[in-house]
Amino acid sequence: MTSDEIEKEIKAFVRFDLVVNKYSLSAEEIPTLIFDRTSYPGFEAHLFTIADATLWTPEFGPDSSVVLTFPKDTASSKESWSNLITVTHEIMKALEQYRQGLTHGIIPSTHWVYHETRWYRENWEGLPHELQPADDFLYSVDESIKPHIKELNDIGFPTTQSCSGLKRDHIDRDPYLPYVMFDERMFPRTSAHLFTLADITGWIPSYGPHNFDIEFRLHTPEDSERFWDDLVVTARRLANLLHEYREQFR
Repeated sequence: MTSDEIEKEIKAFVRFDLVVNKYSLSAEEIPTLIFDRTSYPGFEAHLFTIADATLWTPEFGPDSSVVLTFPKDTASSKESWSNLITVTHEIMKALEQYRQGLTHGIIPSTHWVYHETRWYRENWEGLPHELQPADDFLYSVDESIKPHIKELNDIGFPTTQSCSGLKRDHIDRDPYLPYVMFDERMFPRTSAHLFTLADITGWIPSYGPHNFDIEFRLHTPEDSERFWDDLVVTARRLANLLHEYREQFR
């Protein structure tokens, strides 16, 4: 991409409700893109996910902005810009229904950014967890979602608890509403990736009770089978985008 094409694409981010404060395309400077905090609610987790998928470095600015920088030499800056723009388009288009919900007043009750920047979240940080083979605990998973849980674990989104929400899995009692808890300590910033995954698929994300997990829930069991299927399909695509990022920590 030429500099003019990159600049045109950056200015067009407004169609995704992303407010760009500043960007640097100069060959003498490190490629930088700064997003204003007045962008749509929840955008921070989505931008951190986009950055990790493209190997840009995300951080919070002093004014609660989100700053993306490319840490390598600027000789490959145009390629890095092209990659960033391509992945931004893919993820933001996948989030279109989420952003439409915001315009209708469906505002998330838990915001990733507020928890990430609070001091007690820092106190919860610990050593990365090792991946536990899903086959070791699938016996305790509801029959209807065993394939879903196995794949989520196999592709790097390890789960800790779940309930299908389907009556056929709980013939002796009313089931819980559909939910699944994910371990957020498998890779750095997994929490941002999980919030993005939930927002794309229509699950409701929140922080779990164990200080290292992210919980997804549905308000109703209606059409839950489709939500489980969509969760796996989207997680698979997100895992592919994050593959190179994750490989840095293996």
